[in-house]
Amino acid sequence: MGHHSERTKLEQLQIAQAKLEHENKQKQQELKQTITEKFTRTSQQARHLQTLQDQVACLEREMTCDISLLRDRIDESNRKYFEARQRHERAEQEFVASKLDLFNCQQLKEGLEEHLFTIIQLNETKKSEKLQELHDKLQKLSFK
Repeated sequence: MGHHSERTKLEQLQIAQAKLEHENKQKQQELKQTITEKFTRTSQQARHLQTLQDQVACLEREMTCDISLLRDRIDESNRKYFEARQRHERAEQEFVASKLDLFNCQQLKEGLEEHLFTIIQLNETKKSEKLQELHDKLQKLSFK
């Protein structure tokens, strides 16, 4: 029976070893499967993160493009404003100069008209005096 009891012990050890080997194989298989699943999830997450990163980069490019376009339009608007302001200043200077010229021309015209009327009046007065003188002479000649 001693032999039988040894055998049973040996069988028990073999059964325990086989059970342990089977459990280890099962744990190893589960570990491989878990690693594969986590690697797959990590790869999917990496792809998802790359997609998000690409979308952010696209938004940044669009925003940079929009900002660049707006800056170009602002620069063009500033240039047009500056040109319009210069034109306005020149026109305003021309307006002031022409208004002054108009005033001077009007003053000269009025002065010349006044002078003309004065000369006409003087001439008419001289003419009247001369006509009176001639009339008087004629009257004197008629009485003689």
